[in-house]
Amino acid sequence: MNLDHAQLRALAAVVREGSFERAAAALHVTPSAVSQRIKALEDRVGRLLVQRTTPAAATPDGRVLVQLAEQAALLEHDALNRLGVAEDAPHATLPIAVNHDSLETWFMDAAVDFAARTNATLDLRAEDQDHTAELLRGGAVMGAVTTLAEPVQGCRLHALGSMRYAATCSPDFHRRYFAHGVDARSLGQAPVLVYNRKDALQGRFARRILRGAPWQPPVWWLPSTRAFVRASLAGLGWTMNPLQLVQADLDAGRLVLLRARAFEDTPLYWQHWRVASDAMSALTEAVLAAARGAGLRVQRAERR
Repeated sequence: MNLDHAQLRALAAVVREGSFERAAAALHVTPSAVSQRIKALEDRVGRLLVQRTTPAAATPDGRVLVQLAEQAALLEHDALNRLGVAEDAPHATLPIAVNHDSLETWFMDAAVDFAARTNATLDLRAEDQDHTAELLRGGAVMGAVTTLAEPVQGCRLHALGSMRYAATCSPDFHRRYFAHGVDARSLGQAPVLVYNRKDALQGRFARRILRGAPWQPPVWWLPSTRAFVRASLAGLGWTMNPLQLVQADLDAGRLVLLRARAFEDTPLYWQHWRVASDAMSALTEAVLAAARGAGLRVQRAERR
């Protein structure tokens, strides 16, 4: 069976952009043309490939072909670059999922390094580190910084080391809520800063102290890593901040730890599609180098 590359590119664009309209804009064609290409591809393989939801998503069969389309586009870009006709190569953009805190701390160093190694670009998707692997499984991204220690099918996995989080608050906040210790009573009264409904870091830290006691504290929902630090300094609540972001504030006494050893270490991994691509190799090298530079202990072992 021969597959039409224009139809494959349309499928990948719909999944990447989340709608037929945005896919059409990205491909510089009409939404009708995108719909016709997807329908023709589904007729050809005899299977439903796209769930017409909001956002649009690939079916399990569709994910197989999305991966084929993205890999083919990347390999075409690499080949034309090797031939020295890069001006004729289609522009390559690698969709990547990165957890919010890595994006705010060390991952941009990887992006800068990647730009120096290749003329490809990145389409970065910010997501909670416990959920980035879902984007990888669904074919929406080609690589992800994730907490998942097992390789996603068809992917390679590299251990990046652990990102350390510190349970911190302002000195005034600590005197108000934790002067008599960090226990079930004080944790139940003290407002906590939480990124979104997927953010489980604060809960994991609190559960170690609560030992099964219920926990229903006042919550500030605040979807910004940098705003977390500002809110902590202002005394709005306590939270788990990346140590890299707050070390200077801790040293200066602007923030304090909730208690001794108030840390949570989160292992991070870099997973990417198993494709022999110059651009993907350059990105992997840049990610590993940036993780080392940020103090994340990089292990040499690679799982396949």
